[in-house]
Amino acid sequence: MFVVLGFYKRKSGLTHEQFSEYWRDVHGPMIRNHPEVSSHIKRYVQHHISPNDMGATTALGFDGFSETWYESRADREALQRSSAFLNEIVPDEAEFLDLSATRTSMFDHQVVQIGSAPWPLEQAPA
Repeated sequence: MFVVLGFYKRKSGLTHEQFSEYWRDVHGPMIRNHPEVSSHIKRYVQHHISPNDMGATTALGFDGFSETWYESRADREALQRSSAFLNEIVPDEAEFLDLSATRTSMFDHQVVQIGSAPWPLEQAPA
């Protein structure tokens, strides 16, 4: 599996609630319901980081992060070249994200330490 973690800060002028609502109710379904987009993705998870009295969003500097799982790096690259991604998904990100603060991290090897994996993962190297 090839996994991309995206870290997001809300667009200036949006409350955390507005950011979360848009991401959950508009952008997420756009990804899920578009066959040209969703056909490349194995798993898409949104993590909405709620403000709390421990200062987590201040310390992290992000309002949320996502996990997008692909079968391979080639699937990720195919998605990024698709017209739906370029013409619909990417422009929609500007509606709720501070794009200058968006960060991504990619990895293709997971090691499950506790519990079971959602599907078979490669064995960790010795």
